[in-house]
Amino acid sequence: MELISCIKNFPKHCKTAFQNIWRNGVMSVSSVFAVTITLLLITIIGVVAINIQDMTYSIEESLTIYAKMERETSDKKAKEIQPLIEDIAGVKRVEFSSKDDELNKLIESQNEDGKKLFESYRKNNPLGSAYIVEVEDTKKLDLVAQKIQELDNVNEVTYGGESTTSLVDSLETIRNGGTIFVVALSIIALFMIANTIKITITSRQTEISIMRMVGASNWYIRLPYMLEGVFIGILGSIVPIIVLYFGYTTLIDSANQFLPAMLSFREPFPFIWQCSGILIGLGSGVGLIGSFASVRKFLKF
Repeated sequence: MELISCIKNFPKHCKTAFQNIWRNGVMSVSSVFAVTITLLLITIIGVVAINIQDMTYSIEESLTIYAKMERETSDKKAKEIQPLIEDIAGVKRVEFSSKDDELNKLIESQNEDGKKLFESYRKNNPLGSAYIVEVEDTKKLDLVAQKIQELDNVNEVTYGGESTTSLVDSLETIRNGGTIFVVALSIIALFMIANTIKITITSRQTEISIMRMVGASNWYIRLPYMLEGVFIGILGSIVPIIVLYFGYTTLIDSANQFLPAMLSFREPFPFIWQCSGILIGLGSGVGLIGSFASVRKFLKF
């Protein structure tokens, strides 16, 4: 019965919540300001951390194994090894590069004199064919490379050695450290928002006591304050969303001009809309919880 009454009076509770925000202007503004600053901090750190994570994954995906076949091995015979490489545990993708492909790559990497020189080897190609191998887990690069090296007609396998393994470990450390930092910062920031809103609600203890004395039900008292916390959270998320929209689009336009493809930022849309939804959800959710916890102290259950 009490729930039905709250639903029927929901528009009235929304109006009361807005009136409370207006009447308690100073405390409301301070709460909105606290939410704004906190969410802005979360936005900046979060966006940076997410893009750094994407970049580290992109770098890892670019790490491949290059397996050179023996010069005497024909392309036809070299292709027979492809199924054997694909059957190795941990191999994600295998790309065959013929002798002509290898010569073309070499020619393209040279200056004009070098191109003319190596073009003369077209009829008598001294290079061997090769395989470019992608792995599912970059931590297993060395293990997969060793197994490929053991195959017949494989001359040399390169993947960067210990420096590559060290790079993979470093990238994972960056990701894990960034995630822990963002989560810890978010928790601290959300507690700050909740406490600020709790102070705002607690300052009206007398108002809550009077409503109880005239016989108002717990939910009738609680709901406007909960909605007030939600609205404060939403208001506090507006500025961070605006900063996110204009700041991120400007950053994308500037950064992608000089950053290589593997270090590019996420496309602004739908990333900005997703982050905006998270910010609204965080602000309103923490406001709801903070106001609920504050009013709860003054109500009997």
